[in-house]
Amino acid sequence: GFDSEQIWQQIDLKNGTITMYGVPIKIYERTQFLGMTDEEAALSPLKVGQRVEISCKIDEDGTWKARKVKTRDIKSSDKIKGTITKISVDGNPPDTVEINGLKILLVEDTDVNEPGSYFEQEEFRNLDYTNAEGNSGGLILGERLHLAADYRQTVRSEDEYDLSNDIATDHNDVEPEIRLELTGYYNQKIRAFFQLRMRRQFPFKSDRTSSQSRDIDAGDTQLYFLARDVGIRGLAFKVGRQDVDEEREWLFDEYLDAVRVFYYRFYPLVLESSVMHSIAPLKEKIKSWTDVLAQIRWYFNKHSRLRGYFLLRRDSDEPRNREPVWWGLGYYARINYMVRPWFEIAMMRGEDKHRPLRATALDLGSTFLADGWPLSPSVTLGYAVATGDRSGDNIDNEFRQTGYEDDVGYFGGIQTVRYYGEVLDPELSNLRILTVGAGTRPTEHSSIEAVYHSYRQHRPDDKLRSNLIDPPARPNGLSTDIGWELDFILGINDIWQRLSLSWVAGIFKPGDTFSPFLEDAVLNRFSLKIDL
Repeated sequence: GFDSEQIWQQIDLKNGTITMYGVPIKIYERTQFLGMTDEEAALSPLKVGQRVEISCKIDEDGTWKARKVKTRDIKSSDKIKGTITKISVDGNPPDTVEINGLKILLVEDTDVNEPGSYFEQEEFRNLDYTNAEGNSGGLILGERLHLAADYRQTVRSEDEYDLSNDIATDHNDVEPEIRLELTGYYNQKIRAFFQLRMRRQFPFKSDRTSSQSRDIDAGDTQLYFLARDVGIRGLAFKVGRQDVDEEREWLFDEYLDAVRVFYYRFYPLVLESSVMHSIAPLKEKIKSWTDVLAQIRWYFNKHSRLRGYFLLRRDSDEPRNREPVWWGLGYYARINYMVRPWFEIAMMRGEDKHRPLRATALDLGSTFLADGWPLSPSVTLGYAVATGDRSGDNIDNEFRQTGYEDDVGYFGGIQTVRYYGEVLDPELSNLRILTVGAGTRPTEHSSIEAVYHSYRQHRPDDKLRSNLIDPPARPNGLSTDIGWELDFILGINDIWQRLSLSWVAGIFKPGDTFSPFLEDAVLNRFSLKIDL
């Protein structure tokens, strides 16, 4: 891909091409003209010297094709973004880099950042911007501050989550939410970021006695200070309340008070050491936890990385004596945009309730995409297993995730999915989960997916960490057959460049272990997001 903001340097009406920076760009049938009516989208109204923003794709034969052309609200500064395809840098002028034939000259004043851009984009939120003008959208307040906001709303319906018709526990609610984000720019080495979230849940037609209209939940979800290359090149600090997450949110997706130190001088190798302890926790369950994380990552490219980690927890809840340790290895990749494999393998050691922990978990699979085919179909296969406890000994073999996880990621569509099931949404603990999915992308900004899950316990147990209402939806401890689930996920993004919509429908069919409570649990959830 390629993004650029520049003027049209040449327009060839006969061949349907324009030229920017000396590169001819083809206008074809799938080119989108943003900010223009159908009548205006013809080439003839465009003028040489007119400023535009253009996103391109590049065919195997080197032909540049315009995916999107934006003609309004273009910044005054020129910009090129793309993947470097050739480097000619030996210290003897002229030094150059190329992006698919577009040659860029490196001069004495060129600021060449360390090749840690993928990692920096992931963790540092555009730290390469000199000032607020590098951001698109939102409100720029002088040169140092950028204000952004979005509105979100979720309408949710949960039926028979107790797996029984005998007890009334159905629940429906609507939850509006607004987020404000303020980024402070000092220079390319120092940033400050603040995020305020305000939301309120309004239940309607709810049978749950505890369901009442909550007070407005308002508070800072993020407030951190970020600095890099201060004293030591390639060293970065991120201090304060921040969103700690990762690719599939298998370990982390939580707002945590943390001190995190990164060293990426030898990128693609990145080292991280972090201490996380809640000062004013957003979730009650984590208030007594102190976690120490050591992590090493290797970035093969923008979308592919391998990581190894060590996570140590100390719980100040004295009676429990909870001191688990996780060791793990994870891999996520995109291979030629056609294959997206992943795996997670983890060991749990330490002690809990004065019992030694000896547990393991494995999650592996892949999504296969036919990216160049009509409707871009995809197929996903996955398998996850986590050990359960054996009775009759003093060793705890039941694996538990960290408690910070969300288990949310992408398969073949544009919309994230809860990859262990939208209805059951279980923690990977004493379970075997088989996942089969299929999807399609009717347009560039929409997708439809169907995902099937089969659940069995690793060892029969009367506990299940899930979304079901317990009791009465509790396993009987005799059968390992938890049941199966089928989910449908629809996503549409970038409607008028500001609106995103999603709809999730799921049904969970309980297995023998829930007998006699065998009613189906059903979920419908509609969500929208508007960038203000």
